[in-house]
Amino acid sequence: MADCPDGRISFVLVDNNSIFDTSDPDLDARFRWVYTAANSLHVRTRQWVIRQELLFRAGDCYDPFLLAESERLLRGYPFLARVNVYGVEQSDGSHHVIVDTHDEWSTRFDVRFRVDNGFRLEGVRLSEVNFLGMGQALGVFWQEREVTRDYGISYWTPQIGRTRWDLTASLGRTRSGWFAREQVAYPFVGEVGHWAGRESFSRDDQFFNYIANDDPAEDSPHILRRQLEKLFEASLLHRFGDRGRAVLAGVGLTGHSLDHSGPVQVAPHGDFDERSPADSTDVAAIASQSQTRRAVRLHGLLGLRDIGWVKKRGMDSMRGEEDVRLGFELGADLGRSLAAFGDDDLTLATIIYGATQLGDALFIARGRLDALYWFRSPPTVSSWQDVVADAETFVYFRAGPASRHTLLFRSGMAGARNTRTPFQLTLGGETGVRGYGRERFPGGRRMVLTLEDRIYIGWPLHDVWDSGLTLFVDAGRTWPGDVPFGIDSGWRASAGAGLRLSFPADSRTTYRLDFAWPVGRGHSLADLQFRFSLGELIGIGNANTNLQFRRSRTEGVAADLFRFSSLQGS
Repeated sequence: MADCPDGRISFVLVDNNSIFDTSDPDLDARFRWVYTAANSLHVRTRQWVIRQELLFRAGDCYDPFLLAESERLLRGYPFLARVNVYGVEQSDGSHHVIVDTHDEWSTRFDVRFRVDNGFRLEGVRLSEVNFLGMGQALGVFWQEREVTRDYGISYWTPQIGRTRWDLTASLGRTRSGWFAREQVAYPFVGEVGHWAGRESFSRDDQFFNYIANDDPAEDSPHILRRQLEKLFEASLLHRFGDRGRAVLAGVGLTGHSLDHSGPVQVAPHGDFDERSPADSTDVAAIASQSQTRRAVRLHGLLGLRDIGWVKKRGMDSMRGEEDVRLGFELGADLGRSLAAFGDDDLTLATIIYGATQLGDALFIARGRLDALYWFRSPPTVSSWQDVVADAETFVYFRAGPASRHTLLFRSGMAGARNTRTPFQLTLGGETGVRGYGRERFPGGRRMVLTLEDRIYIGWPLHDVWDSGLTLFVDAGRTWPGDVPFGIDSGWRASAGAGLRLSFPADSRTTYRLDFAWPVGRGHSLADLQFRFSLGELIGIGNANTNLQFRRSRTEGVAADLFRFSSLQGS
């Protein structure tokens, strides 16, 4: 075994357990019926799904790093709650490797509602994230919040034909038309893969909703502009280096169009089915954000990363194991349009991530900047357009693994300038100052601060589920910037509390029921905000915390540059 210093792997055992291991003597026997019922209603993950993700086979050299990477890749999937991969040395110097997994409850029923000035159902999503135990997700959804009204079906598999290729697809209707999205991707294989590629297409027909009046006591019209966006992308990335330290380089081709068709409309009382033509004043107010885009671009991608992974508990879950990357990542995407096919411009997107651990505290920062340089801009108009930036910092503090409290501090800053395509932020909502509705305090720049105490209770039935509480305060402010109808909100604050639940115990999926109330004079019980959510919307586990940014960013591929190198699918 001179070529294998630690010996070879002589046998690989995959012990793919269902949700509960009913043979475990530590489980409370009084609730055996719960364990049995949950297992009976669940289809256990098939062995071949788990084996497909392993970075080793019987006969390979035993490498503890590859065992740890395999464990991390498996833990990244939504259908596995607990994963443990370890080796057992044999008398002949070889190793038996045990892959021990426990499933998540994979049928998800997500109901979104608000209780402020009356109960409002905002969406329902029913999905099975481990269809027939094959690690595939199939779902149906309906969502109606503000102007958005989407319904459709979605599908995802991380193993097309039992390979490492991913497929994501969704199709449905919107209030103004229809949408379709598909993506076929080959992600980097953990920290040892050197190639990644992707092809994707999307078509999205939506209304952009401008909040035109912040005063809830008055008639608050919504100014609606229809926009049809189409995007095609093909990209290829190569990683030079291994095991967390690497330089990334790649190329991409995108085709992008953004059309604002149809008349500008107004929904005077927030009734989006009773729209009427907007008057000339409202049309003029949003005229500066009416730029049509049509371009084919060649992209150059460059990245640098120095990353190591640590396993944590009790951050965005209560007791579930979560993988956190420490170190830094930098990435840039430069896209040059081909003038013969439309616009003559240059797009720039940069991303940054950094994290470090000091004692019991974990510090994380991430940010992104997008901009477009228009070569044919008139002398009176800046060549730099749609400059959009956002950044977040997080501090997690947990005083030792036995602590039942996790303190989270979040600061977020966002803004834009010289916007020529629709853009507007608001201060309220589930990822902002939570005591206010999503439509409150429109602006072009925003800052939000959050302090939250996430408390694990562990009672009752701690073997069945995890239960907990949360206490939080938010503060924030918007500034007008150069967006239509932007205001200076002044500093606003809210306080709240909530219930948290995870099923089964040690799951990484958290259900939350929160209520929040604005802090300050002049508020009544009618201002109380209730919200139910699936998953933590504030934290490092949520990479898409701001839907208002996603609807306005310049297209490109840099946003996913490091997701490809950090996760096996998504």
